[in-house]
Amino acid sequence: MTIMEALQWANNKLRKSNVDSPMLDAEILLAFVLEISKAKLFSRFNEPLKTHHHERFCELVSRRASREPVAYLIGKKAFYGREFEVSTHVLIPRPETEILVEHVLAALQEKDPERTLVADIGTGSGAIAITIAAETQRPVIATDIDSNALFIAEQNAAKLIPENAVEFQCGNLAEPLIKLFKMIRAQKNRQTSSVYPFKTLVITANLPYLAEHRMETLQPEVQKFEPRLALVSGVDGLDAYWELFRQLRTHQVVLPREILVFIEIDPEQRPRAEKMVLHNFPEARIKTHQDLHQDDRVMSIEI
Repeated sequence: MTIMEALQWANNKLRKSNVDSPMLDAEILLAFVLEISKAKLFSRFNEPLKTHHHERFCELVSRRASREPVAYLIGKKAFYGREFEVSTHVLIPRPETEILVEHVLAALQEKDPERTLVADIGTGSGAIAITIAAETQRPVIATDIDSNALFIAEQNAAKLIPENAVEFQCGNLAEPLIKLFKMIRAQKNRQTSSVYPFKTLVITANLPYLAEHRMETLQPEVQKFEPRLALVSGVDGLDAYWELFRQLRTHQVVLPREILVFIEIDPEQRPRAEKMVLHNFPEARIKTHQDLHQDDRVMSIEI
């Protein structure tokens, strides 16, 4: 079987399984098996596949036909121009989340780099935290409750950014961050008593935000393979965000005076999400930003 014949076979098999982009997926998987770029495939169409390559390719195509995501099959996914390692312990980074990163980067341009701390809550693969650290050279703290997810994030950081550019902490949402600022507040030195050296805290959070009923409407790739813990958050999908904003409200006294929060939401959640924020912070200033499909996707909140 030649490379062209293998691609045609895979394309037909994946199309019968209702995969959205059968030929593209086939090309990605075969390039991965052959350890070459997709571009090189096109110059080698008539070359025969070696037996072990053919067997490995057939295995991956069968798994893709069962709707296992390509990113999990090859163990990586591109995000904001960088390639991130992924596994079934973390959500696959999505293009919509790049919109959140862009708004954070724009906001950081107006903040004093020496007095601003960025914290990514529920970091997963580390895509947001690592991207911000790489693009701005600012200190970032990243938290996640899942130690397996943090392992993946640390692996990505080791490959993509200088050592210690991101500090990873295991804990529930903002708890590690709050603990840090409590420790700073407890210092006897007056210089550190007002959470010196940070005047501004920028929080990013792409927490699970799907309502339970929404899972039934999603593609098999998401329903069957991506971690439910990173997707679903209660009946209306806002349980994790409610807990995060309660933490910030409860411990606001130990945090920097200026707090900016950027969250990703389901477009249907906008009214409920705004009420949630204003319930905890009545004076908060909220802006909503749309994704490439003109759907409400990112909220920026100034507390």
